[in-house]
Amino acid sequence: MNFNIPITNITFLMQKSISLDTFDFLYAEILPNITLICFILGFIGFIGNIFTFLQPNLRWNNCCIYMLCSSIVDIIHLTINIFPIYVKKNGALGLPWNMSFSLCKMNYFLYSFLPQLSINLLLLSIIDRYACTCALTSWAHRLNQLKMVPRLILIMICISGIFSIYSPILGNNEPSLCGYHEQNIYGILNVFFNGILQPIVILIFVLLTYRNIRQSRQRVGGMVKQGVNRFRNQFIVMIITQVLITAIFSLQWMIIQTYVLFNIGLGKSNDNLLLLAFLFALSNKIYPFNNVKSFYFSILTSKSYRQTFVKGLKKIFSRQRLY
Repeated sequence: MNFNIPITNITFLMQKSISLDTFDFLYAEILPNITLICFILGFIGFIGNIFTFLQPNLRWNNCCIYMLCSSIVDIIHLTINIFPIYVKKNGALGLPWNMSFSLCKMNYFLYSFLPQLSINLLLLSIIDRYACTCALTSWAHRLNQLKMVPRLILIMICISGIFSIYSPILGNNEPSLCGYHEQNIYGILNVFFNGILQPIVILIFVLLTYRNIRQSRQRVGGMVKQGVNRFRNQFIVMIITQVLITAIFSLQWMIIQTYVLFNIGLGKSNDNLLLLAFLFALSNKIYPFNNVKSFYFSILTSKSYRQTFVKGLKKIFSRQRLY
């Protein structure tokens, strides 16, 4: 997703709106604060995830490795999002034209690649939980092997890169613009890959995991022993919660982006155009909360995660007391 690169048509509509002063206040004062809050919460969550997932009882868990990698991608994306690099004109930042052009193209790619990679790594975590619920004789159970982790991560990096290649291709060739010359095509591809395809795949594996859990309980007559698979089930609940929240964020973004895409050129009044412009900007500012939620929903939904986090803090405080 391209959150900070200005869209020429939207900017033009903002300038023509009769409520420009109101929009200027919202766009200059409110929306940047949303981005700052998102970055602060994301950075705190990133530290929390790093601290928790590197604890001895979690560091070799496949699901935790995927979530840790996703958290690293999240903080990189949030950092780029709050400290954007714009190339306003030829020779900006003291760079020659060809370097400015390359930098602009790199921005196009990163703003599409990083969000996709983050969600795809989260998708790997639910695939891992799905594989855990499969029978030992199933081919999917082999995905739980530790040696498969780097291979699957590499596959997801390649897939995310391929699905993001449209962004620099559709970008303007002039660094002074640093936008998109094919707005409609870019919008359609963006909505398809990030608002439709990813949520559908996520929901498919959520349903498959739920089906496996239900069948497993039916095979033992509904009797579940205390402590059996408790750790696994807690992480399944944690991951399913996170992927569903991800799907919700993606769907709201898709709905607003689609609405704006198909209504922006219909000759609406200035007030309606202003509303479209504000909805477009607001949805792009809310979407990065997808990169924030991991730590907080893990704390809320997983007792094992909370206990590991608290035990790690106690170890740190106990060592400080000794010194």
